[in-house]
Amino acid sequence: MKAFFGTFINKVDAKGRVSIPAPFRAVLQARGLASVALHPSLFETCLDGAGFDRFEDLERQISDSFTPTAGNEAAELIMGELRELPLDGDGRIVLPDEFIAKANLTDQAAFVGQGRKFQIWEPTALANLKKAKLQRVAASMKTEGQP
Repeated sequence: MKAFFGTFINKVDAKGRVSIPAPFRAVLQARGLASVALHPSLFETCLDGAGFDRFEDLERQISDSFTPTAGNEAAELIMGELRELPLDGDGRIVLPDEFIAKANLTDQAAFVGQGRKFQIWEPTALANLKKAKLQRVAASMKTEGQP
């Protein structure tokens, strides 16, 4: 199965339209999809995305009950925010205003592949996140006795 990988920075226009990177579109097309599914990240200031097929398993985790059930609150939160956004003829999607606000996007969006999913970040926030991750990895390697 093709995966989302790489980092791409694309322009966000005044109407909230942004192009899905061509390699990411290829992954979606290989799965027979013409849309992306996005939701605000539960823990970070970004958006999580994938093909809608990734969320079918999540949907099955939510029990069809009239009473609260334990263990599926994260799935409920995600499904409550999830949007399926169709790609236009140019490979663009229109980001909902509340998603733009959640990720602090202005005129650019950084797409980061993560295998079965991808994230959309404000580019400076992504750069800061990468720097912090590199520092943690370096510190971890030093602790383990690696150079």
